[in-house]
Amino acid sequence: MDRLSRKVLPRLLAAVALGAIAAPMIPTPSFADSPGDTGWVPLRREDGIVVSRKEVSGSPFLALRGEGDVDEPPLLVGSVLVDVARSREWVDSVADARVLRWISASEYVAYTHVGTPITMADRDFVTDVKIEVDPAAKRVVVRVHSVADPLAPTTGYVRGEIRESTMVLTSQRDGRSTHVVAELHADPKGGVSAWLVNLFQKNWGYNTLEGLRARAAKRGTQVAPWLRTLLTDSGFFTPVPSSATTASR
Repeated sequence: MDRLSRKVLPRLLAAVALGAIAAPMIPTPSFADSPGDTGWVPLRREDGIVVSRKEVSGSPFLALRGEGDVDEPPLLVGSVLVDVARSREWVDSVADARVLRWISASEYVAYTHVGTPITMADRDFVTDVKIEVDPAAKRVVVRVHSVADPLAPTTGYVRGEIRESTMVLTSQRDGRSTHVVAELHADPKGGVSAWLVNLFQKNWGYNTLEGLRARAAKRGTQVAPWLRTLLTDSGFFTPVPSSATTASR
């Protein structure tokens, strides 16, 4: 149990958040979109990152949140998040990650296999990722949750569930940096106790933002051409008129 708690769950939560990005959207408000949402309870403030948790009705698992700035443009930060194949290079314990199929220019289904020590069965995830662009607010939202898909491989791993996850990227300093709000509500399945998963909530948001900062700042990190095209076609890089800027405040 000590080895599981100290090494497996932190890796699993990090991989769930960043290695399993992908699922069709459900018609309920996401964490990031709920107006006047006051359910988040701050747990930790360090290095410009605020970590919070939130109880979710009907679920024994807490929702997790990390918020902070990444000193890189939204296009680069977003490219790190949606580059499924390269998640193995920076998300601990991701053994396999790939896009199964594209649904549209802004939505795809992905598969992720998370390796664990022999004390715990490996997990895998089949998820649908949808990217939404708000050019007026200079905001990109990556929405994720688990799905069943005919192209998903049949494995002997425990299939975890991402009930809901969002990554909200907002441009700052004229596009030179990005404010990130990362939220996750997941069930790793396989009989892992909810109290044990919830025990590591303080680390998830911090590790997620720190990992994203490090990868985005790494020399040679590439921009995803399809994401650049999506943002360009959506008018994300078009300067917002001063009147529109004033109205949005």
